Amino acid sequence: MSSSWVAIDFETANDHRGSPCAVGMTKVVDGRIAKTWGTLIQPPAALGHFDPFNVALHRIRPVDVAGAPKWSDALAGIRAFADGLPLVAHNAGFDMSVVRAACTAENLAWPELQYTCSQVVSRRTWKLLSYSLPYCTDAAGITFTGHHDAGSDATASAEVMLAALRAAEADSLDALLAHHEIRWGRMTPAGDWLGSRYQGHGSEARKPLPGVNQDADPEGELYGATVCLTGKLTSMTREEAFQKLADVGAQPAENVTKKTDILVSASQTQLKPGDVLSGKAKKAQSLLESGQSIEVLDEDEFLRRLGS
Repeated sequence: MSSSWVAIDFETANDHRGSPCAVGMTKVVDGRIAKTWGTLIQPPAALGHFDPFNVALHRIRPVDVAGAPKWSDALAGIRAFADGLPLVAHNAGFDMSVVRAACTAENLAWPELQYTCSQVVSRRTWKLLSYSLPYCTDAAGITFTGHHDAGSDATASAEVMLAALRAAEADSLDALLAHHEIRWGRMTPAGDWLGSRYQGHGSEARKPLPGVNQDADPEGELYGATVCLTGKLTSMTREEAFQKLADVGAQPAENVTKKTDILVSASQTQLKPGDVLSGKAKKAQSLLESGQSIEVLDEDEFLRRLGS
């Protein structure tokens, strides 16, 4: 039974998922946080540029990773610390794609991993306007500072999952995932990959949308979603964002309606409880309270789900 597991978080140098520059890990043994580990990482050389947007979030610069382990050595440390235990990450689709993309960039086989997502679990545990780490830790009654420090984020993800276990009165991740009808995610050296997803009532709603890329990856985190933007993104123009959304199988929209699944609040780089909400975000809050399944993302979370 999976009462022992490891939470993991990556920070990246730029918008390419194969550019890890830091990793943090927190080990949970028999339902209690036991130890932590982390390291800065030299991103793969071809992907090693540092984007100002990313640096503003995690404050890691090229000089900081100059003497850090390369990806192959960092991966060996990750595997040694995990020691075969399943992994947990908040927005695991992002963190596991970092592993895949960095391995691909360095011509390494993907590791054998079993994993799940504290964000997916949080959606089945609490009803929140946002499922970013600050909102989920707040819902779980956890004091959280240091967002975008890989070690702090990994520990926060572990604590959110422990709170979800208590809420469900589950004694293991297996029992928790079964309770919420969430499947395990997997990655194999043969190149197989399966995301950790909710499989219960309504999960069949992830279907191709008219007018978008019909060849988009159905396992993508925004696939099949209607996404509205409010405010001005710092990382790209609205037109570029709309095209990227269509490319990944999402439906861009100008206004929040009863069909909206996600609102991107571009005026906020990091969204946290207590922030002043825009008019569209207030409408999203009202729709959420009336029973609609809708969530708000800040720009960072939007980019992590969008991919490069």
